[in-house]
Amino acid sequence: EVPDAITAYSRNELDAVTVRYTPKTADLVPGLAEDAHLGPASWSGFLAFRHADPVMSNIEVRRALAYAIDRETLARDVPANLVVANGGIVPPALQGHTPDIVPRFDPDAAREHLRRSGLSSEQLQGLELAGIETWLDDFLLVVSSMWKEVLGIDVPVRPWTLEQALSIGDPTEMAPIVITGWLPGYADPEYFLRLLFQTDSKTNYGGFSDPEFDRLIERARQERSDRSRLELFHEADRMAVADRIACIPLVYGRSMAFVKPWVKGWWEFGKSSSSFADLVTDSGSLPA
Repeated sequence: EVPDAITAYSRNELDAVTVRYTPKTADLVPGLAEDAHLGPASWSGFLAFRHADPVMSNIEVRRALAYAIDRETLARDVPANLVVANGGIVPPALQGHTPDIVPRFDPDAAREHLRRSGLSSEQLQGLELAGIETWLDDFLLVVSSMWKEVLGIDVPVRPWTLEQALSIGDPTEMAPIVITGWLPGYADPEYFLRLLFQTDSKTNYGGFSDPEFDRLIERARQERSDRSRLELFHEADRMAVADRIACIPLVYGRSMAFVKPWVKGWWEFGKSSSSFADLVTDSGSLPA
């Protein structure tokens, strides 16, 4: 589910379609072509926690970290394929996205929550922030410096290569705090809220567990009214992001596809690869 994969469809040994999800994708393109199309922000990049960690299990610490992130600073150098997240974990392209619920930058509130945690500076020394190296300059180092400036906490940064990341099952096994991402396998808020945070989900990598949240998700899954179902998922998103701080959303991402002019029919949403079956090549336009 890490959004740094590269997929290619080839014909006559020529790459026809290359799809990239890396945060720095836009840096590889000197400028948007006239016929470029910016798709919807359909995946989420966020800070995940190892909730069994003695420090990260303290909700006041997680609240302090959330309130200490200045999103205006993050937005200054964000590439074109990313949008700084101000809402919940469900991205804007999906029904069920909840805008403007992420804890806003508030240094005084951040320091107060850290004080309420009751933890000493010595107890906080074991924190570490990790993630794929493509997140390093614009996100990992920036977030770490914010925590240092606002909270006085030194949080070392450890980048991974893409090869290392692909060998990791649960990224939170590598560090108490990691930056990671989630692509929708189907266009529904359940794919984010249930699979990431319900206690018995096999992809609840951080180990977040809350009985009230579990009951809310089950109510949403069993609801037959579409409107009521979405309202329940909105409530679950607010609980996970604004109340329990199960994670900290940082960005929403757009999939970027580079399509040869002789390829027609490409479409994409989330991590679906069914669009490959719809590709048509114009043999008259193939390069010699």
